[in-house]
Amino acid sequence: MKKVAFVAPTFPVLSETFIRTEIDSIESCGHDVCVMTFEKHLSAQKFSYPIYEIGESFSFNFLARISPSNLYNCIKFVMEQQSMPKRSLFAYSVKLASQMAKLNVEHVHAHFAQHTTSHSIAAAKLLGISCSFVSHGHDIYEHAFDIPLKLKRSDFAVAVCNDMKEDFLKLGNNNIKLLHCGVKTSLFKPQSKLKHNKIRLVFLGRLVEPKGVTYLLQSMQGLCETYPVTLDIVGDGELSEELKQQALALGIAKHVNFLGPKEPYWVKENLPQYDCLVAPFCVAQSGLVDTGPLVLKEAMAVGVPVITTNIMGCKEIVAPGTGLMVNEKDATALAQAIERFVRLPAEKREQMGQEARRNVERNFDAFKQAKILSKWIEAAAH
Repeated sequence: MKKVAFVAPTFPVLSETFIRTEIDSIESCGHDVCVMTFEKHLSAQKFSYPIYEIGESFSFNFLARISPSNLYNCIKFVMEQQSMPKRSLFAYSVKLASQMAKLNVEHVHAHFAQHTTSHSIAAAKLLGISCSFVSHGHDIYEHAFDIPLKLKRSDFAVAVCNDMKEDFLKLGNNNIKLLHCGVKTSLFKPQSKLKHNKIRLVFLGRLVEPKGVTYLLQSMQGLCETYPVTLDIVGDGELSEELKQQALALGIAKHVNFLGPKEPYWVKENLPQYDCLVAPFCVAQSGLVDTGPLVLKEAMAVGVPVITTNIMGCKEIVAPGTGLMVNEKDATALAQAIERFVRLPAEKREQMGQEARRNVERNFDAFKQAKILSKWIEAAAH
């Protein structure tokens, strides 16, 4: 099987567990894997596979191995770029290619359709190996650079939801694959819930505009005094202080707990104890939108129903009987959905959680998703 190099801007990143999950799962499929990154965190030492910082080593002997045709293909792609400094792109691509050649990499797979993909394609052209990339939202709907060119020059591109795939297809390319980010169902498992007299709601994610937390707080105002509900907000971000002040202004601060960011192991251990995950994702003014939120799948994998909005990938994740969906930026509809969930008998809420788990097992298991990606990698022509 091909040795695969995954390219990421920074590795590892607390909020980007989907990258680690995919790498682990591809490794489980039998591939030898490594990670190439522009910024390596010290915690990268925890992983079973090697992580290399791009440019940390270089072999001049590599230059003699570059064929004229491969050099031409690389330079042609670099010159076609409109959004990156061409000299820098070429220089770092040569460094990346040198490192991958030394490691005998046979396929390179980039996360995010920005500079990581540009460098990966250029390096792959130099080596004459296959390459692919996957997009995650902001790199397509907020800061999109040279997307038609990258689609054309890669062996295949992965869209993480149907809407993204349709948007890619409109650009005239037929090398588009659909693959939702997966969850390690062997790690994220339901647990017996501890008995408590409250309905425990949780939000998990970065505190930024497209997560829609401001609408969640608005929706809680009329519920907290009527029903025995609490809300834990797990995460941090640029809106953290603003949201805390909003909770105070709405008079719900005693019902809302801002827990700050948590490590993945905390999520895995504590998420099953909640009754419902509320994730009111929305499209930000900049165009940024969540295209296939992993947190929905993680919650469902541990048997926790979800309440979310019917945008992008969310509507492909939440099947009937596994949760509730409302329109984005509608605090009233969100409050009604939460109230509907709270009023359900405990047995019905439990049934929703069980069906949510089955849905993830059927459709979003990380190993099953990786086997599909592995087949595409093996079939890539170069």
